[in-house]
Amino acid sequence: MNKTTLKSTAIVLALMFILTGCSLFSKIPTETKPQTKTESPKNISEQLAAQTKIKKFAGLDELKEFLEQGAVELSYGLGYGRGIMKGEMMLDEVAAPIAMKSMEAEQAISEATGLGAGSDDFSQTNVQVEGVDEADIIKTDGKYIYAVSKKNLFIINAYPVGSAEILAKIVFKSRPQDIYINGDNLIVFGRDQVFYKTELYRKFFRRSNYTFFKVFDITDRKNPKQARDLNFEGNYNNSRMIGDYVYFVTQNNNYYYDDEMPAPIIIEDGKAMAQDCESSKAGCYVPDVYYFNIPYQSYNFTSVNAINIKDHNKIVAGDVYLLSGNQNMYVSQNNIYITYTKHISEYQLMMEVMKEAVYPRLSIKNQERIAKIEAVENFILSQQEKMNKINYIIERFINSLTDEEQDKLENEVDKNLKQKYADISKELEKTVIHKIAVSDGELKYKTFGEVTGQTLNQFSMDESNGYFRIATTKNRTWSRFDEESRESYNNLYVLDENLKIVGVLENLAEGERIYSVRFMQNRAYLVTFKQIDPLFVIDLADPKNPKVLGELKIPGYSDYLHPYDDTTLIGLGKDAGESEWGGVRVKGLKLSLFDVS
Repeated sequence: MNKTTLKSTAIVLALMFILTGCSLFSKIPTETKPQTKTESPKNISEQLAAQTKIKKFAGLDELKEFLEQGAVELSYGLGYGRGIMKGEMMLDEVAAPIAMKSMEAEQAISEATGLGAGSDDFSQTNVQVEGVDEADIIKTDGKYIYAVSKKNLFIINAYPVGSAEILAKIVFKSRPQDIYINGDNLIVFGRDQVFYKTELYRKFFRRSNYTFFKVFDITDRKNPKQARDLNFEGNYNNSRMIGDYVYFVTQNNNYYYDDEMPAPIIIEDGKAMAQDCESSKAGCYVPDVYYFNIPYQSYNFTSVNAINIKDHNKIVAGDVYLLSGNQNMYVSQNNIYITYTKHISEYQLMMEVMKEAVYPRLSIKNQERIAKIEAVENFILSQQEKMNKINYIIERFINSLTDEEQDKLENEVDKNLKQKYADISKELEKTVIHKIAVSDGELKYKTFGEVTGQTLNQFSMDESNGYFRIATTKNRTWSRFDEESRESYNNLYVLDENLKIVGVLENLAEGERIYSVRFMQNRAYLVTFKQIDPLFVIDLADPKNPKVLGELKIPGYSDYLHPYDDTTLIGLGKDAGESEWGGVRVKGLKLSLFDVS
């Protein structure tokens, strides 16, 4: 390798590392300084541990300090500062419900009544866990149907069918996304598309999306009345209803501005809830805020809030989690499990090894220069500006080496990269699980755990008799640091109430990935796919010893598995066959019926 090649490699690596938002060099240990609560870990091993261990801010002031440190370089371009967006609409009150008899009403009746049966036999929302309701655009209680159509919500007297009629229509200025029904309470929520020109919104620096959440008293189905009006900062992510509480999850990238509340805002009846209950005479919202001691690529605030939908005077309880990336959620009657996949960048791995190789070779003067650059506060020099300066020092050092010295450095770096990659390969993709206990609207963070691989969706998880079961796929890796590329494989883990692994089944269907999962009592059913569809039946009767009972291979795959009864399983997915080039060609819809007795 010549000087130009190694010089270019160093520059590229430095630029890659800039994109990861991490430091290249630790400070020189000339002065021992205790690590503060919000200092970021210095190396990959520390970051892997930090991505699992959750911490809680002592209060909003500590959260402000954390955000002010500039761990993330924010963009203050168009869309984030003050300004009025074109095409915005004024927020109007929800129109009064009206009785109706028209062509539109007749059509709505025709469409809706075909979905409900009698008062003693009617379809309910397909839910994963009994007693844990999930939102939908159509709900029925056997007598009435509640149906969302565009910006309208219809309340229909559907039984008996011969006298079906629309009793009321609620018109919204923003399109409802989903609804819940709880006795005489109707819950409607969706993205608020008309909030942006209110005087209240103009006062905010953050240009966040907002999600409306409205509760209606429908004791009189012909005359529903709005009983509660909430707006949550952020986009809707997920929700469940257990008893008289809706557990509502929103997410938003929280851009922090001086003198503005750092935690997500809740608005009730057109007024922002105070985040200081002692000084507030009105409603207040003071969530606990949890975080990880990692270099965040973006501040993704995930808010979990509990809303009582019968007692409209009860304050909203909530917790906020500072996370990166997307999450999946599973909810039992007693716990909420939020999962996300943690990754370590290979670019960061390269830079850490380069640091270990290059740093000792630098002169004391250059080491001190780098230490001073790293010591500068982020609000004075951004991470990118620091890296530009450090890269200049590296470039000068490489230019001073002979060809023989560069070859030696390259060989040392390659050898150490392969060894370090082998040491942490299983850590590069892991699912972290956070357990939050729920009871009558109270949220209590319990514990965390982690397993290898990533989950597909909520059906990849289940809780039974105190055990948490989860199925994952460890995706294929292509890396020049690995002697041989590793094929994907699939796993099933059983964790105890403290989220410690007690049962393991790994390396299922090598070269394939999970397409659907369903847990039923003491069994799990997994569909994996590459060219054919293996359906695995896994025995979970002994949580500490899961084992494969059998498997069935047929063409195509099932995207969704649904239990018909204890011995019959329905699979919905796609047929597939071999293409003329030897690959896989996906065909039409496939409906399968499996006897799993």
